[in-house]
Amino acid sequence: MGMMLSARLKARQLAFRKLKDILLFLENEMCALGKPLNKVFEDLAKGNYGGVWTPVFHRSGSILKEQSLDAGSAWRIALEEAAAALPLACEDLDLLKDFGELLGKSDREMQQAVLNMEKEKLSAMEQKAKEAAETTGRLYRNLGALLGAAMVILLI
Repeated sequence: MGMMLSARLKARQLAFRKLKDILLFLENEMCALGKPLNKVFEDLAKGNYGGVWTPVFHRSGSILKEQSLDAGSAWRIALEEAAAALPLACEDLDLLKDFGELLGKSDREMQQAVLNMEKEKLSAMEQKAKEAAETTGRLYRNLGALLGAAMVILLI
């Protein structure tokens, strides 16, 4: 049990790191190559660059294409639908919901500024997740081992 909780904390940190990599991909595709947002989301989903984020970007792209919603609404809906599969806490999801609001609504320079700001925010979230994985993860692992030993003693 403790190992599973510890692994989830580590997965949270890795999810933030992966999302930072994805933002770099978005920046290159949108700002340098000038691709439209829904096409970039589709490329992310098809290319399997997204890791745990692939379902979120796939769903965002399909919502943008099928329902003609703006990027912020599509991102929020996709994030809420995939929340159970993501190794994130509720407060992480709340911070990430604002990400899509400014996407696709301005010129390339502004998009780049928005993506850079999000990368900085994700770096801070990743650092907090790393600290939690180190401290709380160690606690969970030790607690799991101690509870296992206590169960063995009780059974004997």
